[in-house]
Amino acid sequence: MSEQLTILDRLPDGFFELESRNIRSLFPAPTLIRLAGDRQPPLFVSILLHGNEYSGLKSVQSVLGKYGSDLPRPVLLFIGNVRAAEAGVRMLPDQYDYNRCWPGAEIGPNATTRLMQQVFDEVTQKPLFAMVDLHNNTGTNPHYAGINDVTRDNQHLAAMFNHIGLVFDYPPGICSHSFSGICPAATLECGRPGDKLGIHHAAELIDALLHLDHFPQKPVAPHDLQLVQSRVALNVPDDVSFDFNLAAQADLTFEEGFERKNFTEIKPTDVFAYTRIARPLTVVDNHGEDVTDEIMRVENGRVYLNRTMMPAMITSDKTIVRQDCLCYLMVDYREEMV
Repeated sequence: MSEQLTILDRLPDGFFELESRNIRSLFPAPTLIRLAGDRQPPLFVSILLHGNEYSGLKSVQSVLGKYGSDLPRPVLLFIGNVRAAEAGVRMLPDQYDYNRCWPGAEIGPNATTRLMQQVFDEVTQKPLFAMVDLHNNTGTNPHYAGINDVTRDNQHLAAMFNHIGLVFDYPPGICSHSFSGICPAATLECGRPGDKLGIHHAAELIDALLHLDHFPQKPVAPHDLQLVQSRVALNVPDDVSFDFNLAAQADLTFEEGFERKNFTEIKPTDVFAYTRIARPLTVVDNHGEDVTDEIMRVENGRVYLNRTMMPAMITSDKTIVRQDCLCYLMVDYREEMV
């Protein structure tokens, strides 16, 4: 399906009352809004790349409503997958993932990669102060910023959001990754959709970026930012049945409340999952290579990790597991660098 970009120079009437489910009443197509402000260069903000992750909309409504037409800094606001937002889903069956199609994506050219290239070209015509892409998790996670380059500015940007920062460079084609080397860039994970504290945290950060003259020149103090690094992604093969109920008749089962393991250490002696088959999960590293046997093992119907790691972005939403992945596994970034 063709993906046409709309470009506006003002917020349409009714923006501040808008809900994600009726977003196409104002934005029938993906839209870039260029809002004037005092201090250059502008801030780029991306929301609704995943249609059911609507906290970003609430955050920008809060901040922009505070200033009206007197913004401290220009804002370039991209409103992404409006069709999926209208349906209340991450993406529609006929769509590519809007956060896997930015410059650097490995998938072949298509209407969505062309759309993201157009947005990228529009917003990078002049220097940017920073960019943030707002998302939600389907599972229980702390609020955190994901960065691709561990630069001083990126670390300060992450620390402004919360004391946890995730270093990642997989999968390719992610929005914030495409801005690496252009400006400080981060993916903001704001908890579950509608999480009021997550909305508030994101709004506070955007507000701060509108006023900030420059990022601090000194390094971020270690106690201000715990950096963890994504090492691998866990996928459930299409032919493997799974459930988050140990009593279920499935090839792979997890304990109820499995998502509470997010950002907690899992040791090699801890049972990760239960299975009745020999290879219930596929593990790929940041280069897309299969590293399943290196990362995990199956013993007597139990799945174990081969080293201590921390899961992130565990979801118990089976549709998301199939569309994306079960979770990512992380290690302490600074320990890995020693």
